[in-house]
Amino acid sequence: MSHCTTFQMIFRDKRLLFRAMRDMGLNPENVAWNVFGSDLQKRLGIGGQPLGKLLTGTRDDLNIIFMESEDGLQPNVESSELSGEELDAAGEQLLSEVQVAYLRCAVNAACKKYREAGLYAEVRENKTEEGVSFVLTFGASGKSVTVTRNDDGMIEEKVQGVIGRSCTDATSVLESLLADTQGSTIQRTWMPSYQATVEDRELQVLRLTSR
Repeated sequence: MSHCTTFQMIFRDKRLLFRAMRDMGLNPENVAWNVFGSDLQKRLGIGGQPLGKLLTGTRDDLNIIFMESEDGLQPNVESSELSGEELDAAGEQLLSEVQVAYLRCAVNAACKKYREAGLYAEVRENKTEEGVSFVLTFGASGKSVTVTRNDDGMIEEKVQGVIGRSCTDATSVLESLLADTQGSTIQRTWMPSYQATVEDRELQVLRLTSR
């Protein structure tokens, strides 16, 4: 293993999130949203301040709303029937399911990028004691990136079969969809094979075609 990375997952791609919500049957919509100063203004539809287009989805009485921000798409869960701890628990469960669906879409999107670069690539999904795991195998010699969403919502990546510093290219596509790449939330543990001076030619191709 060349390196292991952990970070808090962020919803960075709106189209990917829409696809994940659609796969879950949440009937996602990208709708214009306004904030009103009073209930009367809201009922009349006048005097509202536009917030832009928000991504919304619905399951039973739960409404999940994603608002764009500098830190990615931020979720909020509302309900007309639930409140307090019940709403918190139901919202946490729904958000957990959305995270897994989004992660699945992100790994498949990364797999597509590998194939577009001319590399063999496939995805396998596993359920482990830690959480849901996706194994993206690529290249001629069975290199892989294992991505796990732990029960606490943290993402863990493990790169296998890659020697040298090009191993970060193996995860760059995924991290662009899942992590705050400009911040300090990504924590990496480097293994001895990372220090090798060998550059992986397959990952060099991926680096060039993903720009």
